[in-house]
Amino acid sequence: MSSKRVFSGKILQRLTKPLTEADVKPQFVFNEAKQKGFWRPPQVSLRVQNDLRKACIQQGIDPLSIGLPAVQPRKPLRTKPNKLEKHERTRAERQETIRQNLEKMPQTIQAWKEDKLKEAAKQKSSVPF
Repeated sequence: MSSKRVFSGKILQRLTKPLTEADVKPQFVFNEAKQKGFWRPPQVSLRVQNDLRKACIQQGIDPLSIGLPAVQPRKPLRTKPNKLEKHERTRAERQETIRQNLEKMPQTIQAWKEDKLKEAAKQKSSVPF
């Protein structure tokens, strides 16, 4: 069970100056001599930023006024379909081939009957007895 966390006004009084973008966002630093770069973490962590935002709301202050960035909308969770069994994954393809083969079935049966008659005629001897 969670409870509402109450922030005192002291947390906001600790801020001597409004926060800048460099304080709340990671910065990319490029070293010209080494031709390499790295990301410098923000001076104020995301957890502390959230605590400051909540304290501002409780005190009735706009969080943007002290330099906090606007709240980003949450990204939707990415869902992957289940892998399924192989026969379930290939079911649609198999059913399509079965449907096509069933459409061709009258011609296939006719060809089989003709071949059967040809073989029977070939095995029939010309001798009458």
